Amino acid sequence: MGNLAIYATKGFEYLLILGFLALFTAFYLYFTSQRFEKVTAAISSSVDQLVDWFRVPENILYHQGHTWIRPEKSSPGLLRVGMDDFALKMAGPIRLRNNPTVGAFIRQGEKSWSLQDGEKSVDMLAPISGEVVEVNIALLAELEKTGHNIEALDADPYGKGWLLKVIPENFERERKGLLSGDLAKKWMEEVVKQLRQRINPELGAVMQDGGIPVAGMAKNINAEEWDLLLREFFLT
Repeated sequence: MGNLAIYATKGFEYLLILGFLALFTAFYLYFTSQRFEKVTAAISSSVDQLVDWFRVPENILYHQGHTWIRPEKSSPGLLRVGMDDFALKMAGPIRLRNNPTVGAFIRQGEKSWSLQDGEKSVDMLAPISGEVVEVNIALLAELEKTGHNIEALDADPYGKGWLLKVIPENFERERKGLLSGDLAKKWMEEVVKQLRQRINPELGAVMQDGGIPVAGMAKNINAEEWDLLLREFFLT
């Protein structure tokens, strides 16, 4: 009987241990899953916030070199051309160089003008092929005079911040290489992920609380890193 009592006691202890382990496992899974969900939600929210910070309107067609076009409502067959919000915020205060003049012909995917920030510059690719019939002279004059983002670019890069008006060579064919709507937003999400992966102490120095970059990020990037960013983000 004594041996049976010992076995019964041991069995009860084993059951207690197993019960404790089961309870511990349940609590562990619960709290870690909650923590995981919170971390995942925070990451998702941060990415969404950053994507939202780089404005991507739905009524615009985007080239992956961070330029855009929009059909001119008042003049069928005419397109407005400009730089997207990402390009402007990466460079911050800017000057434009080698801007096409009236009568010039630009070609989709080829260097058409330069965006300069101090000693750093980036060649911007034309989003469409065609003849330039008008340039935003007032905007260019103001940029040349002030050397920084004026309100038209900072507040309205897809409206008053346009650079050129172009008669396209073959709009229907070339628009297939442009992005809009959900595809444009998913593209910008990927751009944001790449940007986060490339953040280093120099780039991080221009990040606000919450991980959102400030305009003029290029200022703190060394020449070697800048060249890498050009190839990766601006395709030049």
